[in-house]
Amino acid sequence: RAGPSTGVPTKTEQGDLWQVLGASQGDFERIIVSPTDSLDAFNVMPEVFNLTDKYQCPGIVISDLYISEGRFSVDPDKINMHPHIDRGALITEPSETDGYLRYKDTESGISPRALPGLEGYVHLVATDEHDQDSTLLSDEFTNPHKRRQMVEKRARKFDSILDDIAPPVLEGPVEADVTLIGWGSTLGMIREAVAALNAEGISTNNLQIRWMVPFHGEQIMEILAKSKRTIIVENNYSGQFARYLRSETGFAADGHIRKYDGEPFMPHHIVDGVKAQVGGETDKYVPYQEITV
Repeated sequence: RAGPSTGVPTKTEQGDLWQVLGASQGDFERIIVSPTDSLDAFNVMPEVFNLTDKYQCPGIVISDLYISEGRFSVDPDKINMHPHIDRGALITEPSETDGYLRYKDTESGISPRALPGLEGYVHLVATDEHDQDSTLLSDEFTNPHKRRQMVEKRARKFDSILDDIAPPVLEGPVEADVTLIGWGSTLGMIREAVAALNAEGISTNNLQIRWMVPFHGEQIMEILAKSKRTIIVENNYSGQFARYLRSETGFAADGHIRKYDGEPFMPHHIVDGVKAQVGGETDKYVPYQEITV
C-alpha cells in the first residue's frame, strides 16, 4: 500500500482509524484510544489494561510514527509510575454449590472470572459462540435464542463504560469564533496554532478526541452545538475522523484541514488553513510542506 509502514515506512499519517474500527469480523465490543503524545501514551496504557480486564474485551491503542519515534520533553512528575490495577470481577474462592459459569448472563453483562489455578474452575475457550457454561453453540448445537442472549449480554457491558472514561474537554475561549477539532497526535500542533490565532485576533479554541470507542457522542455534541465555526484537523486524505464523527453523531464540520504527505503538521499550517477558511477561500485546506533537506 502507499501509506506509512509499508509504503513510506519512515513517515507519519493518521490513516488507520477505519482499519481499527473494523479490526475483525463480527459485531463485537472493544476499546480504542488514540493518545495525544508520548506522555499520554505511557500513562494511558495501564488505563487500557484495566478497562480490558474489567469489561473483558480487546483494547486497541492507535499510534503513529510521530508519537512512536518522536522526541518529547516530559515533566517526570507527570509520569504515573504506580498506576492502580483493576482486574475486574474475579472469583477468588472455590464454591461447593455453584458450577463455573465463565460466561454467566449477569445484569451488567460482565461475567466473574477465575484466574488460572483456582481448583475446580476449568472452562473451554474457543472461537465459537458459547453457552453460559462454555458449551459451544456451533454446528448441530446452534441455538438462536442462546446466541441472542450472549450477544445482548456482551453489549450490556458497555452500558456504563463511559462512566470510567474521561470525556474530551474544550480548551480555550468558550465563545470562540473558530473551534478546531483534532484527534490523537495533532494536539501539540493544534495548541500552538490556537495560541497564535488568538494572538492575531482570531478567537479560537480546540477540542481533542482521544477515546474513539466507546465514543462520548452526547458530550461532544453539547460542545459543538455551541461552536460558531468548526474545522477538523487530521493527518489523512479522506477525513477518516470527520466521517466517523458524522456516522456517530450526524455532525458535519464546517471545514477541514488535512495533510497526507508523510509529514506531521506544523502549527503555521493550521494557522494558514484557518485563515483561508475564515476568509472564504476554501472549506478544505491542504497545507504545502516546505522541503528542508
